[in-house]
Amino acid sequence: MPRASPSQHILVVDDEPMVRDALKMALTFSGHTVELASNGPEALRKLAEQKFDIVFTDFCMPEMLGDELARRIKKLYPQQVIAMVTGYADFLSPRGKKANPVNFIITKPFALETIENAIERAREINKANREKAQPSLLPPSTRKDK
Repeated sequence: MPRASPSQHILVVDDEPMVRDALKMALTFSGHTVELASNGPEALRKLAEQKFDIVFTDFCMPEMLGDELARRIKKLYPQQVIAMVTGYADFLSPRGKKANPVNFIITKPFALETIENAIERAREINKANREKAQPSLLPPSTRKDK
């Protein structure tokens, strides 16, 4: 059933066509705009051409692993929200999170609700990032961030 939250522009990166297509179908049905990439280099090309609210990437892909893709994305676009979707969550332990700059780790198999929750959290992160980037119009004496 479509959600009431605002539509998001989403990039799904996975080397498995069935996973990409299933996510695209479900997310499009929920009212989101979805672009697909089958590997890291293709995802980087798409990111260079357009902005995405969130990137969902698989971990285990040929050509470039998902953690390497996440590092490259964060280097080029530090504010980009990234969710790692993987069946190998054991390799992405909390102590290894510094080396893997993703915002969320989603383990396979997953429920669509988990994906939608990540999208909602990404929307909140993006909103906070936009608010931080905009200079306050309030005089310094009335700001609450002192």
